[in-house]
Amino acid sequence: MNAPPTFSQLPRAGVGRRLAALVYDALIILGLLMVYGFLAMLVASAVTGLECQPEELDYNPCVSGPLFQLGALAVIAGYFVCSWRAAGQTIGMRAWRLLLASPDGMQLSWRQCALRALVGPLSLAGAGAGYFWAWTRADRASWHDLASGSEVRLLPKKKG
Repeated sequence: MNAPPTFSQLPRAGVGRRLAALVYDALIILGLLMVYGFLAMLVASAVTGLECQPEELDYNPCVSGPLFQLGALAVIAGYFVCSWRAAGQTIGMRAWRLLLASPDGMQLSWRQCALRALVGPLSLAGAGAGYFWAWTRADRASWHDLASGSEVRLLPKKKG
C-alpha cells in the first residue's frame, strides 16, 4: 500500500486553477455580504427607529457609510482568514483540490493568514499582476504567497 504524498511532494498549483477557486469564493462572499447587508439594515432600522413607510425609508446612509464598508471588508477578510487557518482551504480551494500551508506543510499561523489577506487584493490589482507574477517563477509563488511565506499545492484526486 502506498503512503499518501507529503505536502512538499504535491505539485504546486497553477494560476488558472487558483483564479477558478477565487471565482467560486467570490460567489460565497456575495452570499455572506447579502446576509451582512440584511443584518446591517436591521440594526440600522432598530437604532434609528425608522417606521415602515416605504416612501420615507432611506437605507443609503447605513449601506454607504465608512462603518458599513469596514464591516464588509471584515466579512471578506474573515472568510479567507478563518478558512485558511482552520482547514488550509476555502470552499473554492476545496472544489479545485488546492491546499494552502507553510513550505514545510504546517498549518498557517494567524499572522500568515492576515498577511495573505492584506496582500491578496494587491495581487488582484493591476489586472491580476500579483497572480500572473507566479508564471515568472519556478515555484509558482504569487505576491501574497511570498509575503505570507505560504504555498498552494494541488491535492491528488480521490480514488473511488
